[in-house]
Amino acid sequence: ILHSDANCFYASVEMVEHPEYRNKKIAVCGDTEQRHGIVLTANYPAKHMGVKTGMANWQALQVCPDLTIVHPHYELYLKYSKMLQKIYKQYSDRVESFGMDECWIDLPFSEEESMQTAQKIQRQVNEETGLTVSIGVSFSKALAKLGSDMKKPNGLTILLRSDFKEKCWHLPASDLLYVGPSTTKKLCQLGILTIGDLATAPESVIAQNLGKNGLMVQTFANGADCFPVAPKDYRPEPKSFGHGAT
Repeated sequence: ILHSDANCFYASVEMVEHPEYRNKKIAVCGDTEQRHGIVLTANYPAKHMGVKTGMANWQALQVCPDLTIVHPHYELYLKYSKMLQKIYKQYSDRVESFGMDECWIDLPFSEEESMQTAQKIQRQVNEETGLTVSIGVSFSKALAKLGSDMKKPNGLTILLRSDFKEKCWHLPASDLLYVGPSTTKKLCQLGILTIGDLATAPESVIAQNLGKNGLMVQTFANGADCFPVAPKDYRPEPKSFGHGAT
């Protein structure tokens, strides 16, 4: 399974469409006048100055005074998202979106062939869209997702059954899929700080303190999740609807 993640997606699309941004520190931000004034994403030069997703616009300008603020163009990002998915679907009929800029891709190949395919996808994405993607290659969705986060930008990480513990178990538990701030806080209270700590913790302790979600992320830590990649046209039935503004 591959997990492909477009690097700094909104900012990267803006730099492809506007070459004059490429040598600048830029952040795609909401409109301060409409009280939506937060950073949605920033390019790497801006991130290196301390600009982070979720920061208020004024905070971003404090840490990076020469920051160029760009307003978002949703339809443009949707266009590039569809371009990426079109490329992925050339390699598999099992392509599952995880947001506009991330996808899992199920390949019927060996580990070596999958890594070669991942490199081919990276080249094709860059040639056809101008974007870069980081890809994780592994035997589970959760570890493939973890792998794509480990080397950015334009990175490629392969996590095998034989070496994923050595490569992953020292990382913070918060790096795992679905381990958000609330779960991280509960794990810390239990003295569980790393992915390895979570993997080897008593199952009864995890169940008692974190319930089903805790047991699920523990299977992720052990590389034991068996969730399949959904077919490319699969649409899950929504369980709820929400509408909000930040």
